[in-house]
Amino acid sequence: MGELLLCNESIAAMPFYLEGVSINVYSIEELDYYIMNNTFLLDKSFMSRELCAWIENQAKLPKLAGNLRMIISTNGRLSAFVDEILRNTGYCSASERKQIHDTLSDLEEKSTFECSKLRADRLMENEKYLSSIFEYNKLLASEEAKTADSVVCGNIYNNLATAYARLFLFETAAGLYKKAYTLNKNRKSLWSCLYAYKCMDDDTHFKKIVNEYGVSDDEITSLENVLNGFYSADADSKTDEQLKQLNDLQANDKAAYSEKISDIILRYKEDYRSHVF
Repeated sequence: MGELLLCNESIAAMPFYLEGVSINVYSIEELDYYIMNNTFLLDKSFMSRELCAWIENQAKLPKLAGNLRMIISTNGRLSAFVDEILRNTGYCSASERKQIHDTLSDLEEKSTFECSKLRADRLMENEKYLSSIFEYNKLLASEEAKTADSVVCGNIYNNLATAYARLFLFETAAGLYKKAYTLNKNRKSLWSCLYAYKCMDDDTHFKKIVNEYGVSDDEITSLENVLNGFYSADADSKTDEQLKQLNDLQANDKAAYSEKISDIILRYKEDYRSHVF
């Protein structure tokens, strides 16, 4: 789960697999932790008899499992189901429980389309880009999307494009930003499209978009100023210093150099994995 959790209840011999986020939980405390940190990702599918069976047989909490089955059998609400888990395990405070309950209650008053967009947006905020891409695509393929406001759909395409851009898939992102702009008419989406082409050094498509949508010289200047800001003197200075340190190690301490390079590669791998899994 990424953090050390003190578990007072039983540790399961078999974990419960949370399919939507590809996570195994081994204790009721880990389940509570997941609920607290992923409230917006919860939906009716979380209220499963499989989870009840795991709580009874693996977490060794038969009374809680019985209460949860009763909520399911009486067509109870997700907010009540989740609150029952949190209330019986005492993992979080009363105020935290209330906040989670209120959040879920609010989601229960929204349409499926609105809830799905909130979940996708939250995945983006948490830098789970691959999961957010899956959710945005599912959202755009839904029946509700066919009748949704064009601005809303445009904003979804914009966020989908951003998820691809964060994974350095700039060509795909550029096309989606363009699609977003045709729907939401938000100049920021068009600018993002141009940013994506600049990141690919694709001047041909950059100029095509500029001509097709009448991007002014002032807009281009502003865009270039923003891009130049990404390459500040401080950032360049820091990078130069890191490269100098690596060069010194390579010349004087091969073992330390190899270890440093391995650490850098590992950090990049961990950072990438955190965004896609």
